[in-house]
Amino acid sequence: MKDRFGREIRSLRVSITNKCNLKCFYCHQEGHLSNNNRSMTAEEIGKIVRTSTKFGVKKVKISGGEPLLRKDVCDIIKNIKDERIKDISLTTNGILLENLAENLKNSGLDRVNVSLDTLNPFLYKKITRFGDVNRVISGIKKAVDVDLTPIKINFLATSINISDLKNIMEFCKDVGAILQIIEFIPLNKDLKKYYVDITPIENEIKEKADKIITRKFMQNRKKYIIDGLEIEFVRPMDNTEFCLHCTRIRLTYDGYLKPCLLRDDNLVDILTPLRKGDDLEKYFIECIKRREPYFKLSRGI
Repeated sequence: MKDRFGREIRSLRVSITNKCNLKCFYCHQEGHLSNNNRSMTAEEIGKIVRTSTKFGVKKVKISGGEPLLRKDVCDIIKNIKDERIKDISLTTNGILLENLAENLKNSGLDRVNVSLDTLNPFLYKKITRFGDVNRVISGIKKAVDVDLTPIKINFLATSINISDLKNIMEFCKDVGAILQIIEFIPLNKDLKKYYVDITPIENEIKEKADKIITRKFMQNRKKYIIDGLEIEFVRPMDNTEFCLHCTRIRLTYDGYLKPCLLRDDNLVDILTPLRKGDDLEKYFIECIKRREPYFKLSRGI
């Protein structure tokens, strides 16, 4: 199914908790946050995801908060697993990954994205307040061992960690991970001092690249290959390519369909109808109807 702007729906990002075991200074608590204290069960998540496949969803990404804090995370994956779902991934800070990686794989998880902004233990603790980067590194290596691959490392570029990018690149090359360099979105004036323009970095990588691949179904995003290392750049803010080629809808931890990453004012409650035994398809249709490119709104076009 396509929205009013001709964009197909191919993927669903599912937040399964708003809780986290880190307190990163830049965190914008992705997803709809509320005080209703409701959350979805593994079975409810599975039913919603299976309904989404009727509208073209073939990929599911599990997120949070920190999704590995859910004790039933493996049950959630088992409930999501379906022959119509071609890819199930999970994004994590990696703190709990080492002990859970094998069970996650056995439950049906295909791959993981791990946030890693620095390899420096002191800087990592400064960014996350109380995180241990060595646990993250161990988790990544364990994920490689059990074949939760291809692993993607999410590096959020800010003014306090950009000097560590070279070390992160070497680490990704050593473990065989894909590196995603992500543009930081300062959502308030206090965070603007941490913003880094990643365009010069991309230009430098482009000049050194052995090969450049354009991903047509990923906002025309470029993938740069340098000596075997794959690097991508992600710019979600004020990005016409990001919006025009967006194929994703989201499910918040408390059961709302979210048509747009950058908006919280057009959500569709799907958990309440589910618990009433209502047909879920019409709520997906309503969500898709509400989708429109964010850049169009922000620029007044």
